[in-house]
Amino acid sequence: MLIVEHFFLIACDPRAGLPTWPRRTQGAAPIAAAALLLELATQQRLRLRQSQLHADAQVPLTHPLLADALHALAAHALPPQSALELVARRLHPLPENVLEGLFRRDLVHRSESRRWLLRKQVRYPLRSVQARNEAVLRLRKAAHGDDDLPGLALLLLADITGLLPLHLDAREHEHASQRLLALNQSEGLDEVRATFASIRTALLA
Repeated sequence: MLIVEHFFLIACDPRAGLPTWPRRTQGAAPIAAAALLLELATQQRLRLRQSQLHADAQVPLTHPLLADALHALAAHALPPQSALELVARRLHPLPENVLEGLFRRDLVHRSESRRWLLRKQVRYPLRSVQARNEAVLRLRKAAHGDDDLPGLALLLLADITGLLPLHLDAREHEHASQRLLALNQSEGLDEVRATFASIRTALLA
C-alpha cells in the first residue's frame, strides 16, 4: 500500500468519510502530493541535487498515481515547493483520486450527496477497520524503525498535520520526534533522507 493511502486511512474520519487533522496549515492536496514525492524518494526515483528535485523516469512505474506524478516531474528539475504544487495541479483532484482507489479496493465506502445549487460532496466512510488499524500500526512501528523509510515518511506527514499525538503514546511520540529531528541535520543525511528533509521544509514554509 502506498504511503499516501496509509496516511488517508489514518486521516479520514471513519464515520464522516472526509480527511481531517488538527493542524490545518496544509490542505489535503499538498499533503497528498508530498506523500507521492516521499514515495518516489523511497524508490530512489526522486533525488535532491543542488536544492532541486530530479525525477528518474527511465523505467515506468505500475501504480497509476505514482506513474502520473513521476511523469509530471520528469520534464525538468524543480525546487521542492514547485514540485509539490505541480503534482497537486496535474493530478487534481488528488485526494479524491486516492480515496477512489481505496474505494475500488473495498477499504472505504462511497457516499455522494448534492444540495440545491451546491456542488456535490463525496464522502468515504471507513469500510475496513483492519486496513486502518494496519495503517496506525505502521505509524507506531515507524517511531522505532530506523530503517523503515516509508514509515519515516508516514511519521513526517502525521507530524506536519498534527496527527502524531492522536495515535502514539508518550514514549512512541518521543522516539518519532527524535527520528524527525534528525532530518534537520544538513550534514550526514543519506540521499533519501535529504530529499525527505527538503519536502518537509517545503510543507512547513
